[in-house]
Parts: sequence; structure tokens; C-alpha cells
Amino acid sequence: MDFREFAEAYPAVEVDGFLRIWSPVPGGEKEYVEGVRYGLDVLRDLRESGDTGGYAVYPEPGGLLPWGESLEGDVFYWRTAGRDPGQWPVVAGGRNGAWWECAGGMLAFLVGVVDGTAERAELPDGVLGPAASVVLLGS
Repeated sequence: MDFREFAEAYPAVEVDGFLRIWSPVPGGEKEYVEGVRYGLDVLRDLRESGDTGGYAVYPEPGGLLPWGESLEGDVFYWRTAGRDPGQWPVVAGGRNGAWWECAGGMLAFLVGVVDGTAERAELPDGVLGPAASVVLLGS
């Protein structure tokens, strides 16, 4: 299961009052697409100033495509590499300028952050741990 199945099963969610996973809801597809486009525009601006860690922007080959954010300014992307979107690596752009990549898909990244097996880099301690709360936002 990765984003497609996640989006079919859940609206947007907020994990531990920290991380938001965007998900389109029936009737709200336009707003979802507008949000993704806005995220791509911001990423293009960052690239122009040399602040993307060398990553390309979607729809360029291997470009980053945003799927979520933290409430502290981190942004989470897929690196659109390979034929299986469920296996696209996750790239995190930290609020303080760090970029890091985790293999697997979005859910593998989330599970790894929660159970401690994925790199957290700039993510603060005390959030996204084993007792993380989940709130449905768009139901």
C-alpha cells in the first residue's frame, strides 16, 4: 500500500500535530492540485537560488513532487525515479536547509520515522514516535 491506496482510504491527515499528508477528497480535487502546484512553484524558486540540494523539480526526470509538510516548515517529496510510484524514494527538505533521502515509498518513510529506522535529520525529537496521534483533516 502506498499513496494511491492511502488516498482512497483516508482524507488528509495530521500526524502527532506535526506532519500533514495531503490527500484529495471527492469534490476537493481542484484544491489538492492547486496545493501541489503551489509546492512545485516554491520548489522552483528554491532551485533558482540553489537551495534544493541538487534535486530537480517535477515534471523533470527524477524531479521532486510534494506530498506533505510539517507544521514547522519541512516539506516531504517523492523523487519521481523509476516506473513504480509506490517505490519512489522520499526526499525531505528541512526547514533549516538540510535535504535527505529515504528509500521505499511514502508509507515506508512514515513507518521508519515512527519506529526509528528512517533517518530523521532535522525532524525534532519528541514527535512522530511510537505513540504518535493521527487526526483526519478532510473527512
